[in-house]
Amino acid sequence: MRVSVLGVGSIGSIVASSLALTSAEVHLHVRGERGAQQMLEGLRVDGHQDLEFGAERFLFSCEELPCDAELNQGSDLVILACKSYAVAHLAQQAAMFLKPDGVVFTLSNGLGHVETLSRALGPKRVLAASTTHGAFTSSDQPTRWAGYGALSLATTPLGPSSDRVANVVDLLNTAKLNAAMEADSTALIWNKVLLNVAINPLAALGGLKNGELLEPDLFAACMMIYREASAVAVMERLLPPEEHVFEERLRTVLEQTRDNTCSMLQDVKAGRQTEIEALNQAISDRAEHHGLSAPINQMLAALVRACHP
Repeated sequence: MRVSVLGVGSIGSIVASSLALTSAEVHLHVRGERGAQQMLEGLRVDGHQDLEFGAERFLFSCEELPCDAELNQGSDLVILACKSYAVAHLAQQAAMFLKPDGVVFTLSNGLGHVETLSRALGPKRVLAASTTHGAFTSSDQPTRWAGYGALSLATTPLGPSSDRVANVVDLLNTAKLNAAMEADSTALIWNKVLLNVAINPLAALGGLKNGELLEPDLFAACMMIYREASAVAVMERLLPPEEHVFEERLRTVLEQTRDNTCSMLQDVKAGRQTEIEALNQAISDRAEHHGLSAPINQMLAALVRACHP
């Protein structure tokens, strides 16, 4: 079995290194200076688990170079572990690597990715996915597996069979990635998005660790964001968690990740583009589509964009 990982940043390194523990053939699609280093040296991960594999353990392709013909339509599973704004581009690469009967999913934050993959590869090959594993990468250092979470998968209404999802889950659990199959793909995505939109922009704009959002005024702001987003979720035919349930979930997440720096703050500090378009801006856009307004989410999106390079 061959698995392709497209986008080998922090989460991609964790997934790829974990898959290297299995018997699967692991293909990495990399780019840039960091990708060139990975092609020469392989992958190193520390933190929750210390993993190190030389480059010979993997098959490689590089964004800047032509791909070997043997990689064409040779992968049973393709995993996009990229930022949300790269999904559309890497979906085209996935179409080249994926077998006709293979399956694909993305671990990117935000809304609209299942639709993007379905347009590029056909809905019968696309799964919904979400992860709570936490990771970050510092210059010239191994990827740090900062928080051991879970990886959830669900088939979509026109997607692969439950048996095929179960096979993917079994592989990911063999890789010790704590995977599970969920029943509702829409709920799977929205439950993660509701947390992301409530946490990430406030942490990014305030330069705050997650636990600092437990301060009463900031926590109240998180809940205001949730109320706007949950109204949009209802219009998208999702029954969001009741407010007291979400409040308890949010508090638990912030306490469990108290010392974490969220990915959006990491991007702002590094001068990189953020995922705000697929998060709070997507909430605002969908609100408008349904005749609602989401001024708090729109304001946060505008402020985070002002921090972009």
